[in-house]
Amino acid sequence: MKALLHHDEPDTLAQASRRSKSGRVAQRLLAIRDIMLGRSRGWVCAQYGVSRENLRHWVQWYNAHGMAGLEDAPRAGRPCKLTHTQRAALQARLSVPPDIGKDGVGRWRAADVQRLIRRQYGVEYRSITGVCNLLHRLGQSWISGRPQHPAQAANAVASFKKTPRKTPGNRRRPPRQDH
Repeated sequence: MKALLHHDEPDTLAQASRRSKSGRVAQRLLAIRDIMLGRSRGWVCAQYGVSRENLRHWVQWYNAHGMAGLEDAPRAGRPCKLTHTQRAALQARLSVPPDIGKDGVGRWRAADVQRLIRRQYGVEYRSITGVCNLLHRLGQSWISGRPQHPAQAANAVASFKKTPRKTPGNRRRPPRQDH
């Protein structure tokens, strides 16, 4: 196996693993740290449940690019069913509230957006989850608050609001004594 180049200190790798949003990247950082600390590669493979081949790849990536080499590469995935111009038009359409007379709905829900996409663009999203993911990528929210009646009094909400009880300080209970 190739020798490990010491780009960073072991403590720096441990701190980076704690800050990492990906558990896979954190695992790679800790494995490299353990090798730096003199652990055997067999022990590291057993500790992290990886093959020697995977560990060898991690060492190569770290030697070539440092900690950035251990990050996950972007994956292609399935392309979006809507074109860029269709997505821009959909985003503009959803940024204004729906008209009940024209759209038949009072607020946009994911199922309503699914029907709108099918009707206007001829694209079929079979699952609501796919529509929700699309809306997330567009920066739109499909979750809305509970609607308010236009004639609702402003002070009516405040009178029904539950408020927490005030407790004097942070009292601790005495330990329970068995008889």
